[in-house]
Amino acid sequence: MKAKISAGSKSICLAVLSCLVITCKPKADKQVDKVQEEKQELKTIALVGKRGINQHTYVNEIDPFLNSYLTLPEGYTGPSFDLKHDYPVEAPPPADFPWKKVTNDGLITQNNSLAYVNALKEYVSADMHKLIFDYNNWNDKTMPWWQSIWLGTQREPIHGMYVGSEFNAGTLAEQDINLTTFVYTLYDATSAVTLNRIWGADLYGAENPNLSDVDAAQYIEGSVIVKFAFVTASGEEWSPMESAATWTVYTDVDPATGQPTGGEPKMMDLYLMQFDIIVKDSQAAPQTGWVFSTLVYDKNAPGNDAWDKMVPLGATWGDNPDVINLNQSALIPPVTVNPSLSQNWINMNTPDYARSTLGWDGRLSGPNDGAVVAPAITTSKVKYDALATVGCLGCHSSAQYKSKSFLMPAPFPPKQIGDALEVYDPGSQDWMKWFQSNDGKTPMDGGPGQIGLDYDMVTSFKAIPMWEAAMKQKAEATASVQ
Repeated sequence: MKAKISAGSKSICLAVLSCLVITCKPKADKQVDKVQEEKQELKTIALVGKRGINQHTYVNEIDPFLNSYLTLPEGYTGPSFDLKHDYPVEAPPPADFPWKKVTNDGLITQNNSLAYVNALKEYVSADMHKLIFDYNNWNDKTMPWWQSIWLGTQREPIHGMYVGSEFNAGTLAEQDINLTTFVYTLYDATSAVTLNRIWGADLYGAENPNLSDVDAAQYIEGSVIVKFAFVTASGEEWSPMESAATWTVYTDVDPATGQPTGGEPKMMDLYLMQFDIIVKDSQAAPQTGWVFSTLVYDKNAPGNDAWDKMVPLGATWGDNPDVINLNQSALIPPVTVNPSLSQNWINMNTPDYARSTLGWDGRLSGPNDGAVVAPAITTSKVKYDALATVGCLGCHSSAQYKSKSFLMPAPFPPKQIGDALEVYDPGSQDWMKWFQSNDGKTPMDGGPGQIGLDYDMVTSFKAIPMWEAAMKQKAEATASVQ
């Protein structure tokens, strides 16, 4: 789940100090009316991300239903993002899911994984095709897909996207410029029921979430969650993206750093590199309950358009904690995929860039989720120029309330030693915390009040920290007028 990390970046140091930082810029005119001052006050929110801190400036209180922290320029007449948060109370009747036919209601295996992932893609294709290529006629409020609340301070206003990862040149094959990805997650009508159980569908529910009932936080069988990852480099700048699907966003983010510039926002084209589909299928994956799959763009694949050229990179449904391979081929990227990982399948007929950041021993990790830490130093002081760490499933397994562990097998708060990020020794007991096959109810770190959030990283690492910040802000505002 982690992108390649340049531990020399000071943003990592900032990230280790605080999961959430809110600062206020002072007003020049201290004589303004207090109410007017509160309306004009600018604040900067900083959240821990996969590569450090992303900071955004916003006005007034944190609003759970805010579409974006940016306002589209005067004269803009195109489509814009409209948060859908009327989460359903009940799931639709169980469908005749095509991926269940692949397994015959049995287990997913390395042999049937390709057909399983293709069935998932086919299931979402009609809606995703419309969203990608016919956005003018896409209506957020009527389409059967929902988004998480509390993310408006990070979203841009056209598509509702936010920064995913940043990649230094050389992270991916053929990449000689720095890149940033923007991501966008959607929940189907079944998975959105869990969002209702946690957040409700109104302001009261948003401010008073149900974070004590572990059963309520689990996703219903058949839940489907999808995630887009668009990259800032065009095909002219990075050849693997030639003729990729394109979205235009309005943003103040520097594509070379992934950080807001503080300057005037501008229109920026992005290119579809990765598309993830995860499904709750306890028959196929009885240990974790989930199958994670990733599609990547292959410019040379057959097809009529760029969506057709999104091909399966792999699938994973467990972390094979019994397979502990400490050979260099398992640790130094690009790693060799170990066929003994029986709960993991990688499609080797994919572009080289897509397999540049696979996790330890070849566990599934897409190019947006790059599991590579560079440079890294272990707790026993072994230095690596680059080290393959946790894959998608292991990263998501850290989703819980209240979070106590980092997104990768590293001490928390993370620690820099020189230019390297400290990680646990591969294969050690600490390292293996991220390589279990637990169910969604089991938190990575136990203790009073801790509940597993069923592998949902958006809720755990995005929405909940923003809710906590908003409630702190609200309490401070109340105290200031008493």
